[in-house]
Amino acid sequence: MKNLIILAIAVFSFTASFAQKKDSPIKECTFKVGGVCGDCEKRIESAALRTKGVKLADWDRKSKDLKVVYNSKKVSEEEIQKSIAMSGHETPIVPSDSVSYSKLPACCRYKDGAKCKH
Repeated sequence: MKNLIILAIAVFSFTASFAQKKDSPIKECTFKVGGVCGDCEKRIESAALRTKGVKLADWDRKSKDLKVVYNSKKVSEEEIQKSIAMSGHETPIVPSDSVSYSKLPACCRYKDGAKCKH
């Protein structure tokens, strides 16, 4: 019985190690994105999700953190940040597009101290 348990553990460990893919193209990253409200959240997440290769985007209003899951063979983190910046929201490595920022609703202009309630 003892040998059977040891064998079962060994087989499980061996198969589990093969089940994990090394160097998976699916990556996850988190970075700050400027914004203030629910409308900003929708805009930020939509801009990320419109980027080819992005699987998930979730922005937290309080922390200003955007969590992104993406396929690194199709898109880079910098390209995702560029897409978000083009929607008017700045990221750590890409400043917001000034034309897009100026088109944001007044309550969403986070650089101007907006405190939107949405």
